[in-house]
Amino acid sequence: MVQLRDCLLPLYAVKLKNGIPSRSPRDARYLGVSYHFNDAGNIATCAHVVDSVQDDERLLGVEMHGEGLAFDVMDVKCHSKYDFAVGWVSRQNYKHLSLHGKKDVFIGDSIMAYGFSNVGLRNGVLETAPRLFKGNIVRTHHLPILHGAKSTCEISFPALKGFSGTPLLFDSKEASVAGMVFSNFESTIELHQFKEIDDAGNTFSEQIHKVIELGVVHTAYDIRHFLKDLGVTRVAVADKYPDELET
Repeated sequence: MVQLRDCLLPLYAVKLKNGIPSRSPRDARYLGVSYHFNDAGNIATCAHVVDSVQDDERLLGVEMHGEGLAFDVMDVKCHSKYDFAVGWVSRQNYKHLSLHGKKDVFIGDSIMAYGFSNVGLRNGVLETAPRLFKGNIVRTHHLPILHGAKSTCEISFPALKGFSGTPLLFDSKEASVAGMVFSNFESTIELHQFKEIDDAGNTFSEQIHKVIELGVVHTAYDIRHFLKDLGVTRVAVADKYPDELET
């Protein structure tokens, strides 16, 4: 399996001082994850991630290992309809992930996501905590349940804050990209219900619910559509004979 640290690039918004990114950790905000999908330096992430960068900040991708090299994210393009964006970095030593080439993913498919959550400042250093989730696809539908999506693909674990843009991989030796995490969908579970009627006919009732959040992802097929819409033609696809994109 490919080393994910060579494929992923955590994204930060860094304040500018005299037009130059500040080196102070207090002037940096962790935003989310991006990943390489070709050998031309392009990365993909969520539109809401790059849209959160302020006018006095610059978007940087920072390697999670070694010297923690930082790269300006350039040529950013956000999809006009869907929560998806691409950019380009001058990173040299990286690996790219290949997108699943088939249109359909299926309920029960085993998947995993390796992403990051913000820890904050520790000893003057801005830290993120890597986390690996494994689970299954639990719901699919050709219509979206959330704004910013083209279809529905729900997974069995939540998208933690900071996981936006994390590639969802099939839990297999090839580990091709099944999709990309971009949001959560809330569901409720009834834990307790009580109802009583007194002698006067008054009704007393009590219900206790638990709210759970499950992650929602763009499928690889939808991502291929988004890339085509944005004019990106160089895309690594895992299957020798991928399904053609329907218009």
